[in-house]
Amino acid sequence: MEKRKSVFALLLVFVLTAAFLTGCGNKKEDSLVKRITGLDPKTTVMTINGSEISAELYYYWLSIVCEDTAAYYTNGVAWDEVLYEGVTVSDYVKNTTLDTLIQYQIVTDLDREYSLQDQKEVQSYLDQMIANNVENFGSEEEFEKSLANAGVTRETILYLYKTQYLYSDLQNKLYAAGGPLEVSDAEIQQYIDQHYGAENGVYSAKHILFKTVDDAGAALSDEEIASQKQKAQEVLAQLRASENPQELFDQLMAEYNEDTGEPAGGYSFGPGEMVDEFYDGTAALEEYEISDLVQSQFGYHIILRLPSEIPSVDETREGYMLDQFSTMFQERVTSAKVEYAGNVTLMEPKDYYAQYSKGA
Repeated sequence: MEKRKSVFALLLVFVLTAAFLTGCGNKKEDSLVKRITGLDPKTTVMTINGSEISAELYYYWLSIVCEDTAAYYTNGVAWDEVLYEGVTVSDYVKNTTLDTLIQYQIVTDLDREYSLQDQKEVQSYLDQMIANNVENFGSEEEFEKSLANAGVTRETILYLYKTQYLYSDLQNKLYAAGGPLEVSDAEIQQYIDQHYGAENGVYSAKHILFKTVDDAGAALSDEEIASQKQKAQEVLAQLRASENPQELFDQLMAEYNEDTGEPAGGYSFGPGEMVDEFYDGTAALEEYEISDLVQSQFGYHIILRLPSEIPSVDETREGYMLDQFSTMFQERVTSAKVEYAGNVTLMEPKDYYAQYSKGA
């Protein structure tokens, strides 16, 4: 299993840096949110799982998502452009803002539920983050000015930093040894038995690729393709005539293989992770058997099937724990209860960002 942090980690850390707190104008008496929307920043605009979400927090994330979206456009954001399935750019910004708010709230909910953090460590982390920002901006006064320009108070930015810390803490501790949801060796082994090995459609293989497309994916000329096929047939003939085809395979692979990204030990893959021709060609072989030419959209392959890699419990543990956390977290995000305040009308991203980008 590939060891990875959950995709949600990217959304949590995103923008929690001084670079996104530079703002656009000078500090004024009223807050940025108040000047643009007319709302008191502490006004509740919605609740998530019963917890109140302030106008300040909502519009802070809205501005961040708008900034990120605007970076993809050179002549202004096309707010009405349809991205997918009827979802416009404006819809995407609102959906992403809400999704981020939900994720932060889920972290807070999990922290309340399990209380795994060391308060002294959390405070030390927060103190360091503030100190880093003050240093980056040159002074306490400039840091405060930047917060104001970004439409966020120190209290809110501390909440964001704390949530970032808690998220990592929950990932590391929730399913670990001694944690409240500790996973057992037997549980991990069961996962391995159900997800690895040829009996589960997971194979390992090396190949020698003779490309019939260029680096941009465009097809080679008919003459070049014919030359590649002939070369592949000649290499295959050498392998068929060899008394030690496995050893020769590695030599010929080093000489002829045009798959520059292939790991030295070959690939391990399951259904859908390789083009169908490669997957089916591998599945049809016995272990250490070499295929005939297999043609795919990339060219001609000569495949050597290897024994399927079966990781140990220890090798699988971290990835399994992260997957468990990710699954649990996503389920909570999906089932989160969002209720909008009936007395508040939220500004459209286009209108808010127009004012925000001017510094209001």
